[in-house]
Amino acid sequence: MIAPSKPVRKRQRPAYSCIECRRRKVRCNRTKPCGQCTAHNLESSCSYKENRRTLPVCRESSGVGGPQQEDRRQITPEDPKSSSNSPRASTLSGPIQGTVSKTRVFGHGHWMNTYSLVEGLSSLQPIGEYYDMIFQQANHGPLDRVAETVVQCKQLARVIKQRRPSRRCLPADIHRFFPDREVINELVELYFTTFESCHQILHRPSFMTEYEDYMDHPETTESSFLVQLLLIMAAAGPLHGDANVRSEMAIKASTWMYISQTWLSAPLEKDRLTLKGVQVHCLLLLSRLVNRLGADLVWISAGSLMRMAMQMGLHQDPNHLGEMSVQQKEIRRRLWYTILEMNVQAALDSGMSPMILDGDYNTLPPSNVSDDDLNGAGREIHRESTALKPSRISFQSLLASSLPLRMRATRVINSLQEEPSYDQVLALGNELASACRDAAIAIDQAAFMGDTDPAGQFASSYCSHLLRRFPLCLHYRYAIKAKTNPLYSYSQKACLEAALDLVSLLEDDLYYLLLLTGGGMFRDIITRGALLIFLELNPEPEADTSIFARKRNRARQGLLLQDAHRVVQYAKDRMLRGDTNVKGYVFLSMLLAQTEARLDGLPTKEPTLKALRESLDTCHNILESMATDTSTKSMYPDFELWQTNNMQSPRASIDADFDFLDDENLNFDFSDCYFPLQ
Repeated sequence: MIAPSKPVRKRQRPAYSCIECRRRKVRCNRTKPCGQCTAHNLESSCSYKENRRTLPVCRESSGVGGPQQEDRRQITPEDPKSSSNSPRASTLSGPIQGTVSKTRVFGHGHWMNTYSLVEGLSSLQPIGEYYDMIFQQANHGPLDRVAETVVQCKQLARVIKQRRPSRRCLPADIHRFFPDREVINELVELYFTTFESCHQILHRPSFMTEYEDYMDHPETTESSFLVQLLLIMAAAGPLHGDANVRSEMAIKASTWMYISQTWLSAPLEKDRLTLKGVQVHCLLLLSRLVNRLGADLVWISAGSLMRMAMQMGLHQDPNHLGEMSVQQKEIRRRLWYTILEMNVQAALDSGMSPMILDGDYNTLPPSNVSDDDLNGAGREIHRESTALKPSRISFQSLLASSLPLRMRATRVINSLQEEPSYDQVLALGNELASACRDAAIAIDQAAFMGDTDPAGQFASSYCSHLLRRFPLCLHYRYAIKAKTNPLYSYSQKACLEAALDLVSLLEDDLYYLLLLTGGGMFRDIITRGALLIFLELNPEPEADTSIFARKRNRARQGLLLQDAHRVVQYAKDRMLRGDTNVKGYVFLSMLLAQTEARLDGLPTKEPTLKALRESLDTCHNILESMATDTSTKSMYPDFELWQTNNMQSPRASIDADFDFLDDENLNFDFSDCYFPLQ
């Protein structure tokens, strides 16, 4: 018998034309920028894709961030002429689409990259000039006093951070320093009615049984439950209605989180490979985000948590793991999807991949069964009868339905090897928009049929935030390009709508408390949304020539300006709640002053410079008050046993430079196309 012949593989010719000419199917002269892109005012979009069959030059260097190199740089494709004749081959298929910062690399989902996209826009001048003079140059010229204020702010921020406790052993009498039982009851209730709506970590009836036992016999309580209680109070503390309680919890929360981390990373690691250990890990990551404690490193910890969960088989559906109760099955499913949600959110923030594919797990999504119903469930849950109902909604199930899509979007956003085509971005953006619409409809139906209490509104806001930040990140860089290239105008519209949706979260009083203290995703309004609003209020001068365009812009400037004022006040309120974000508040204050001057038809330099001085003075006064506040001392009389005077906290040692967003050192630099290490 004659074997079937193999299909002849066609040779694929290497592409030497730029991406724009290939898309438009026109002849390219292969320069940079090419003649076609120059003729159509597309110089900024002219780029070449590396030929995968011809590998780029492997450049010699002393290592990433070596002494002869810049520590931070934006990676861009090489000249196609130089790369096509490479004498040597590299193991890489092409340059990464991201930023190298010292020893780390970031994809475009990382917030550092958002501001590099606006470098060179005339609508942000003269802010760039003043910023370079104050924060970059050695000679500050007429702004010497302003520069001295910046130095003082740096010193005060370091003093504040030196008081953070280091990790030590769990004290045997830690319960003696808990708040009153009434306050603990309120914090536990607050936690379950807020965070558990989207992250179902604990089974409430089981926890409350242990909680009552602890209140009756605190000396015999298991350490795992005690650590859970510590983290619940740390997470719910910023949401308490009493300002005195919030202040007390803010002092104790960081110590409790270090205690929990010490317990979790004990030498006997196998003792932590339990469902309670996974729950503690989830609560710890949540508390770190809520309290801004190492929030920029949560992706690393989430990876450890995910591997811990996979080691325990949570990525396999319980139906395949032998006999166990319905309650155990549901708890495992809830935990797994909580871990996946935390992981994808942290990956988006870190500019990295989720590191897991849909095929890596087969666990079914959690059902819509309440904790009380779960206790009385039979041998199995009938999912047909637990579908989402208008009068009752499972936010975790709602999030789980779009989780594969959002993981795929995160991989596209943060890809370091290949930039997606704009058609791919539009298709993915439409899917994300559809998922957000479906979630909004379900939430509105549930709100219409049920009670709209503050906790329910918080859950809706939290779920919306978890979803809507993905289309914002996906379209962000294209929305910036739309300022000079109308081809991307849809991204500008989609991005602005997502940003305004995030700003509307400030209207939720309870969720606003979380936005004041949170790190990571809870800074989206400042790190992403604010800039889009101000760019919309400050169109490019050469672009705003049509009388109809000016009328349309003027019609919506009033509401946008209100949102801009709200965002600036929000940045100031974050500082009043313990944030050491100086540059962020200063930058937004300067943008607001420039915007109002332009709307009034006035010169922008003097108002912008005045806003710079006044906002820096405000920051200095706030930090000085924080540094001299005696209430920030240790909560334990014998706290010296917990830390040494010369030891920096893990968070402080991450970046010894001036901390901007707590431990995230953002640099609004318009003279360079990179940003320093977070």
